[in-house]
Formats: sequence, C-alpha cells, structure tokens
Amino acid sequence: MKKLFVLLLLLMSTVVFSETLERIDYGSGVFTGTLKENKKVNIQAIKGRTETGSVLILELPNVRKNAADLRISDDSYLDSVTMMEQENGVKIYFFLKDGTDYTVLNSKKEFQVKFNNPNALSSDKGREKTNTRVVDTRVNEPSRTTDPTEGRPSSNRKGTYTIVVDPGHGGHDSGAVGNGYREKDLALQVGLKLGKELGKDYNVIMTRTTDIFKTLQERPEIGNVRSADLFVSVHLNSGGNSSASGTEVYYYAKKDADNYSRDVAKFNNTVDSGVAMSDYALKDINYRMNQTRSSALAQDVLNGLLSNFAMKDRGVKSANFAVLRGSNSPSILIELGFMTNYSDVSQFVNDFDQERAAKAIADAIRRHFMK
Repeated sequence: MKKLFVLLLLLMSTVVFSETLERIDYGSGVFTGTLKENKKVNIQAIKGRTETGSVLILELPNVRKNAADLRISDDSYLDSVTMMEQENGVKIYFFLKDGTDYTVLNSKKEFQVKFNNPNALSSDKGREKTNTRVVDTRVNEPSRTTDPTEGRPSSNRKGTYTIVVDPGHGGHDSGAVGNGYREKDLALQVGLKLGKELGKDYNVIMTRTTDIFKTLQERPEIGNVRSADLFVSVHLNSGGNSSASGTEVYYYAKKDADNYSRDVAKFNNTVDSGVAMSDYALKDINYRMNQTRSSALAQDVLNGLLSNFAMKDRGVKSANFAVLRGSNSPSILIELGFMTNYSDVSQFVNDFDQERAAKAIADAIRRHFMK
C-alpha cells in the first residue's frame, strides 16, 4: 500500500510540472517563450491594471521556470517583464506602456506575444532580440562602479530611485523604553543619518525629521504619493526580559510567519489600532512582487548590520506591520536591537555607531539596487 502511495505521489508530481520554460527572448515588440518539451501549453492571458498602469499576465499552468530573467531597457512597448514561479505553474507579468496592445500566439513548443503601440518609434523595428541573464528586473540600470573616495558601492544614479526613510514612533509615542533610552529618539538619530547617507545616491524622503507623531497611515502614504521605490522603517525592539537580544529585519506578509512576529507587529501597530487592515490591502500582483523583492533586501540589510556589529542574528521574518502593509513599494522594517538589553542598545547610542549603522544599511541598499 505504501509503495502504491509513493507511486501515486510521483505520478502527481509529474503531472503538476509537465513542462519547462527553457528560454525567453524579446526584441522589436515580440516576446518568445520556448518550452523544453515538445508540447503546447494551455495559456491564459489576463489584462488588468496596477497603481502604475496596465499589465498583461500570462498564466502557464503545470510549467516550471528554467529560463533566465529578462531585462527590458528603453523599450517603446514595455516598461518591464517579471516572471514568478508558483505552486501551480509560472506567471509572466508584462507591464505595458500607455497605448500598448498585444496578440498571443500559441503553438507547439513555443508561444509568442506580439505587442503593438501606435506611439512606438519606427527605429524599434530594427532592434535585435535580447536574452540577458539578470537577477533584478529594474529598468534602465547602467553598469555600476565603486566610489573610491567613499569606499562604498555607488549607483551613479542620484535621483533615479526615491527611498522613504521612516524613523519609528515619535511625539507622544515613545516606542520601547529601556536602559534610560527611548526608541523614538534612537530611531530618529539613526534614521536621519541613514537619510543623509542614502542622499549621496538617491532621492530621499523622511517621514519625520523631528520629534513629532505620524500615524501608521501617513507614513507609507508619504512615499506612495511620490511613487517611491523603497520604504525603510527604522526601529529598536523590546523584550519581556533583558536577556532578549539581536538584530532582525522584517518584510510584509499578509499572514505572520509565527507567533513571535505577530506579537512584534501587534506592538508596533497598537498606537494606530483604529486603522483597518483592509484600508491597506494591496493588489495581489503588487503584493507578490513586493514580497519577493522586500525579503531579498531584508536579508541584504541584515547581513550588512551583522558584519558591522556584534549582534545576535535573529534572522529575516515576515509580519503584518501596518507601515509595510500600506506601502505600494517594496518595504522593510529594521529592528536594530533590543532597548531592554544593555549590550544591544549601547551599540546605537553614540554618533559614531549610529553613522556606522546607517552606512551598513545604505550600502546594503546600494548593493540591492546594483543587482
């Protein structure tokens, strides 16, 4: 009976992923997907809208992804292309420029999407196909260099990206308190230094620069109205006893990863408990894309902090933070250390160490945008 059960499981796995997307090409307004198996895939095309414009979604059921990601640069039809492998297959998101329409052609072993835009330049017709292997799908990123005078990664793209720096709490909301310090003060001091450091390469928006209170709704909205590319919230943690310690970084998930993440989110959300979760619900397409990018950035930032400070690694976690939930862009929340642990908090109370923390976070963000 057990052997039969195992055999059935193997057969089921064969059915679930019966095809492999082996290669993708794009050029002159034509996207081509090539399948490893000589079969025809059942493709469903869905057109919708996000906050930034129209999107075409191709659903490829029972297909696994083996193709490299594709970078779209200076194109008259598309802003970008993103592929995501899910449990039931692959989804390809085409973010369309205004006026772009499409035709989907599906044949054995290959499928095509032909884009048409009356505003497209005639010179596009002569462009050759490209199949560039990249990690990120961000548009128009040139090669990066290192700034020898600063000893830091440099994007050489000042103003290209807009980053929101959000020092947690403020005003009547002190946040966590411990060892004679208040979270709102240290978060602001580190946040201001982070904003200054990021300002060397990017357009930076601060949610607060003084000891004032901002609601959990206002903070992400500050970035949303400016179409920010990233939201970074700076905090320090609180524990039930002085032994709790370490650094951790969060990204948004609709469901908390564990009870601990739920409790931390609950603490950070209490000051604005009247805000309903549904007010910030993101469309599923943006949610999934932002979650992938946010979790990768969270790991980069955590690694950067741990390499600069003698802190316990508490890992990257997902949680339902209101400020992350409300952001339309990829977003992370950093818990530098525990206010209730003297060893932790003492590493972030002087200007030198605060600047070191700010630079570690900023360099991780630079490396993330360079990928």
